[in-house]
Amino acid sequence: MLVPESASPTRARVLALTESAPFQRVIIALIVLNAAILGAETYPGVMESWGGVLETANAIIVAVFVIEIVLRIYGNGAAFFRDPWSLFDLFVVVVALIPTGTGSEVLRVLRLLRVLRLLSAVKSMRLVVNALGAAIPGILSIGALLVMIMYMFAVSSTMLFADMRPDAFGDLWTSNTSLFRIMISDGWPDLVVPMTQEAGWIAGYFIVFNVVTTFIALNLFVAVTVEAMNRRHEPKADLAGGHGDERADDVSGEVLGELRALREQVARLEDRIARD
Repeated sequence: MLVPESASPTRARVLALTESAPFQRVIIALIVLNAAILGAETYPGVMESWGGVLETANAIIVAVFVIEIVLRIYGNGAAFFRDPWSLFDLFVVVVALIPTGTGSEVLRVLRLLRVLRLLSAVKSMRLVVNALGAAIPGILSIGALLVMIMYMFAVSSTMLFADMRPDAFGDLWTSNTSLFRIMISDGWPDLVVPMTQEAGWIAGYFIVFNVVTTFIALNLFVAVTVEAMNRRHEPKADLAGGHGDERADDVSGEVLGELRALREQVARLEDRIARD
């Protein structure tokens, strides 16, 4: 449905309102306040004393969110439904409107999605999430590499240590669980240290495992994410650099033009002096 031309200025004003900095700051403050209220609701004592006030404040905040979404839909039109972040905000608000009664623990948990609205409200957070999305192909590749490494060490650990520690390396699944604990440095005191007292070479085996998994594979996740963020910044930097070069060329051209004009003036003065 086409928007009448008479309504276009109103829609533009509504869009400008929803995208203005003061409006965004109010929404961010309400999201933070709502997150604090959701946290306060986990304390029975607080709910006994302030339950009514918190529920009223929560209802008011949800009403403001609904008004905000309606204004954004009106201001953006069909473009609102083509923006993934806008659709996420709409989903969060719709979930907030579903009544939560007895036995609806899942809906209560889904209310925490309102906290994630900070991701769409704060531009710097959106940049980080978009960078993570761009890094997903690389993260999946590194994840597949880490799975293969874990599988190889799990099989070899089961073969080597099943008799020594059947509770930790008795089969493939328990070996994977134990290796994960060792990878995050949780299993060294109760798994690796006792085994190294029986055979010293075991310490070298798990040191190699830690170096390959923690210091190489896991750090690759950080490298891929940082590279994705750099790629998102480079076009802006190149664009700014391009404008800077153009501005420098313009300034150089102006300086050269002024020098030519000065030379012409000096030449004319010299001619007059010579005539006199």
